Amino acid sequence: MNIGLFTSVYFNNIGNGFIDLGAEMAIREAISTMPEEAKIIKVSQCANFAASMGKTFMLKENCVVNWLWTHIMQNFANRLHDRSYQAVSTLDVFSAASMFHFDYLIIPGCVLTVPFFTIYGKLLEDKIAQGCKLVFLGASGNYYTDYEINFVTQYLEKLNPYAIMTRDAVAFQHYSKCSSNVYNGIDNVFFVNKLEIPKLDSIYSSYDVVNIEEPKHKKTKEILVKELRGKGRKIIYSNHKPFPYTKISKLVKQNDFLISDYPLDYLLLYRNVDTVYSDRVHACIPTLSFGNKAVLYSDSPRKVLFESVGIEKIDGKPMQLEGLAQKQEAQIEFLKEILK
Repeated sequence: MNIGLFTSVYFNNIGNGFIDLGAEMAIREAISTMPEEAKIIKVSQCANFAASMGKTFMLKENCVVNWLWTHIMQNFANRLHDRSYQAVSTLDVFSAASMFHFDYLIIPGCVLTVPFFTIYGKLLEDKIAQGCKLVFLGASGNYYTDYEINFVTQYLEKLNPYAIMTRDAVAFQHYSKCSSNVYNGIDNVFFVNKLEIPKLDSIYSSYDVVNIEEPKHKKTKEILVKELRGKGRKIIYSNHKPFPYTKISKLVKQNDFLISDYPLDYLLLYRNVDTVYSDRVHACIPTLSFGNKAVLYSDSPRKVLFESVGIEKIDGKPMQLEGLAQKQEAQIEFLKEILK
């Protein structure tokens, strides 16, 4: 059995790397007891993404456009984001994913979206025509607007995927009728604690991480840093966007600032942290999976990812996670059943 794992691109969000690593660990456990030999073959989404989005990202990295998007247009992202993809073409490009045959193609992460099906729809149709079964693992939408839900539903009905395993109850509610095998699960990043990332001694006795990147949270960040310093806490800063170098070359020259194009650098940081304060869900989730504390500063719809593991409120005070092992085992058992 050959299982393709359709991995994402990381330069615009290193959290995508956490998703892929967590998905891989869940799949490895699911196939570990199978009598038939099963192999995981990781193939990248990069080719289609680059072909479709290259010019767009070049434009977004322009200083003026980036400022406008970050400070103004992003406030209207739920209305502008998806409709902007009407200008993006679905291109048929060569890639390892298109070249090789798989019994299953597992697609992890936030992929029940307009951008994903706009960019990769043709490839997925080709894989089905080759006899491949599509499995969406730890999947969800972006904003759950009417436009997004209608677009995604139509695509799922066309593809008729073998299985849909969602990472939040909202996605399950909207798309559970689009496959005969459905599961209301948890985010793939909750599985990164299964990686062999050790507790290590560091040059600090203990430390907190501040990972607050959005301009609208600038004042919150300033107040938080002042409070932590007042308590004598050591602060490490992290940023989840490792490109372009014109930006990060300035950041890494600051003291105690971690940016890397290697996901495991971040996971090592979050494995050994005391508390993470972040406006990114995928700084908080790996931290919680390792048994450490996290606080989220965000009004993103992705906050529901924490409800899937029993955390109703993560934006008030540092939270820790209990009962994760049971959630993990249930998701792995479902994977075992469908990957027979």
